[in-house]
Amino acid sequence: MSENMSETIALLSNVTVESLARRIEKESGLKVFTPPGFDTWRAELLNPSSGLWRSSIQTICVILHGPALLPNGVDAGFAKDLAELSGILSRAQAEHKDKVLLVSTLDLPSSPARPLAERNLSVQASAYWQSELEKMGVPVLDLAELAAETGRERFYSAKMWYFGSLPFSRQGELLLAQEILRAERAVRGERKKCLVLDLDNTLWGGVVGEDGVAGIDLASFGMGSQYRDVQRAAKELAQQGVLLAIASKNNREDALRPFKEHPHMVLKEEDFVKIKADWNPKVSNIEAIARELSIGLDSLVFIDDSPLEREAVKSALPEVAVPDFPDGDSSRLPGFMRQVARTYFTALRLGEEDLRKTEMYRTEARREAARSAHISLDDYLASLEMKLNVYRLGLDRAEEIARAAQLTQKTNQFNLTTRRYTEADIAAMIRDGRTRVWMAELRDRFGDYGRICLVIARLSDGPGEPAATIDTFLMSCRVMGRGVEDAVLGCVERSLAGEGVTAIRGEYRETNKNEPVREFWDKMGYELETNVPGEGVLWILRAPFNERRTKLCLNC
Repeated sequence: MSENMSETIALLSNVTVESLARRIEKESGLKVFTPPGFDTWRAELLNPSSGLWRSSIQTICVILHGPALLPNGVDAGFAKDLAELSGILSRAQAEHKDKVLLVSTLDLPSSPARPLAERNLSVQASAYWQSELEKMGVPVLDLAELAAETGRERFYSAKMWYFGSLPFSRQGELLLAQEILRAERAVRGERKKCLVLDLDNTLWGGVVGEDGVAGIDLASFGMGSQYRDVQRAAKELAQQGVLLAIASKNNREDALRPFKEHPHMVLKEEDFVKIKADWNPKVSNIEAIARELSIGLDSLVFIDDSPLEREAVKSALPEVAVPDFPDGDSSRLPGFMRQVARTYFTALRLGEEDLRKTEMYRTEARREAARSAHISLDDYLASLEMKLNVYRLGLDRAEEIARAAQLTQKTNQFNLTTRRYTEADIAAMIRDGRTRVWMAELRDRFGDYGRICLVIARLSDGPGEPAATIDTFLMSCRVMGRGVEDAVLGCVERSLAGEGVTAIRGEYRETNKNEPVREFWDKMGYELETNVPGEGVLWILRAPFNERRTKLCLNC
């Protein structure tokens, strides 16, 4: 996330949105930019000197009210009109890659006088617009779905529309503000990593230790199907890169039996990266889950039907998100799970590594099992047959930029400065002639770790010795202690030396989580240059940069 948060979101629309902007500011404390005038969104996007482009705003949210966009209704020529509008958005996106463009779908009510046997032009126009947005690859704010879920009568206000060209009711405005902020959190990469689930009366009805597998409430129809739908929602999250874990007070054998024996279980034992089914306090088990996965407690969401367990976790582990369970009406559980997914696990986009996340953590467990077969760490590391590839990041692959931004948002322990950057920030750096961005990917005989390391260096301007400052050096906790950091740094040093750099500065900014890398630059042979309390520590290494020894098969 950019450090300048004075203006974060721009709100463009073909209707009045000042009230919506104030609502967003009230809900979040962020400042929202709205251009002057009514229905000026096209002019604002097309004018290179408009207030929008002169600002430091990162996220531009375009909300289009369908009936106002096509005031004469939807006719057979809708494709031409909508193609012209999508062209404006495409041009803005192409010319301002350092911004994130978020565009709404179109909610176009069907004509009440439409003959039943005729094609529904409103549905076709909405689908055409959705297709145009998908072609552009922009993040989508699903206004149509939000209106459908809420009900048009409650989402819109005819009175406010005719009074001030503001189509949304107070309820609709609040829901839309929350949806925009959800999207903004996704832009900033604030997605939780792990969903920790209770079992009894959460994934199935009843208590398996007392009722047995045949006695729990879980079925493909009737009341038992509500728990099947809960499991489907959790399974979908796992398929989108969310880690699933279990924290249940149960005998482990009883807890696992439904996964193996019940015919209507959607989730299987292999869908979970950690299973804590015992009689230990859930607070202790949740702490263990975070520790064993090498993720922060603030990356966890905990779901449990017991108010006592929820309050215990809230009190002891305030970093863990604990949503209120829908007590008293189990039919609300599937909707509750959908809301949990929307609130905590929305991603701007999913990369290949997100889709393989559960598999990657299970592979890591096999690596840990192999560790016990080797007496020394050196023997174990040699047995892994690690291959490291370090490369400069380019603008040609959006997924690479998305992963780089994700790493800055999610990495806390091995992160020397903990600066948070958006995709737009990373793209701007790549285009900047004085900034270098490297990514590293690693694999071994067990499988692919994925892209696990990011380095950002800024070349100095002006007179003096040719120098570079490493603004960001971060690495996934999963590969700490395997010599990867030494090898990556060596590649970066060689690359900078090839550009004539004779002095490299490494920065360390202390946080409450990056204590493990406090002495990193010292261990790498850099000398202390400055230490300013509250601002950080600067270390320096001058040429010649000696070759760093590594046991990895290296490509850089």
